[in-house]
Amino acid sequence: MSAEEVAAREQTEDTPKRGALRRLFLLRYLRPRMGLALALWRVEARTATPLALLFIATLGRWPGALVMGFLMAAYAALFLYLLEGNAALDDMRAWAGRRSMGRALERLADRGDSVGKARRAAAVLPVVMILGPFWRAVAFHLFRMRRAVAYPLSVGGSIPHSLLWTGLVLGGIWEGLAWPWIKAL
Repeated sequence: MSAEEVAAREQTEDTPKRGALRRLFLLRYLRPRMGLALALWRVEARTATPLALLFIATLGRWPGALVMGFLMAAYAALFLYLLEGNAALDDMRAWAGRRSMGRALERLADRGDSVGKARRAAAVLPVVMILGPFWRAVAFHLFRMRRAVAYPLSVGGSIPHSLLWTGLVLGGIWEGLAWPWIKAL
């Protein structure tokens, strides 16, 4: 059901009432898989740092980073699965195509020759090392990556991502600043 059909059924005026646009958005995009993906994204976003600190404090710097990497790998696989074939991502790609950054993304995703493959390969490292599991899944879907490529990159990329951010950065902060300060109290 399109937004126009919903609006015609509700017989809204030219200026939508408060909440009508949100209702149209939810009717169009929010399906059980998308709702679950968004809910898990918020859980992952709110618990990642406290869990990483807990793992570092209890297991140690590098074992904690590996455990965090395995947890984020599970999230990455789940997000890729839940976002597959989602209409919201297709519309997001169309929306982004009308903006300069989106046009650069389209040139990156649509070019099928060796230059396009090289550009996508160069973009994979920053995507894996900077973005978390949810946004990595969104980026790979926007890149139109094949499933056989996206899953190993996203799931396998969770380990080096976690080694960098949990082990090196957060573990360094914990061991260099936080733990000595806590022991001194």
